[in-house]
Amino acid sequence: MPDYSKCVIYTIRTGEGLYVGSSCNFVKRKSGHKQSINNENSKKYNRKLYKTIRDNDGAWDMQPHSEYPCNSKIEMNIEEERVRQELKADLNMNSCYGLDIDKQKQTQKEYHKSYALKNKDKLAEYKKEYRLKKKQHNI
Repeated sequence: MPDYSKCVIYTIRTGEGLYVGSSCNFVKRKSGHKQSINNENSKKYNRKLYKTIRDNDGAWDMQPHSEYPCNSKIEMNIEEERVRQELKADLNMNSCYGLDIDKQKQTQKEYHKSYALKNKDKLAEYKKEYRLKKKQHNI
């Protein structure tokens, strides 16, 4: 269970871009971001933040913005969203944890559409194999 009394709102700057996040363990969170930048197997690899970092030759700087002791994840996320809007962070793909559900759904649709276009052959092969396995299973 996270110790919400140790929460930090942080920023990541890369090139002209800005990202706002929050964590109860700043060092561990920084390590997580570092791992996601070049891990092609990560679901997070194609997020705007990591693409922008790679486009800026891997240059990025993560700094605490403010300490924010609180009582729950919801409180932490509300403060993160407030800071994100105040600083006009442009690298966050979504608002903090569903505080803007419509925007989040639209972003996810765009991502899945983009993935489907880039991986058309791979998906076609997967569907073909799936149909064959299903057909064999039903016999």
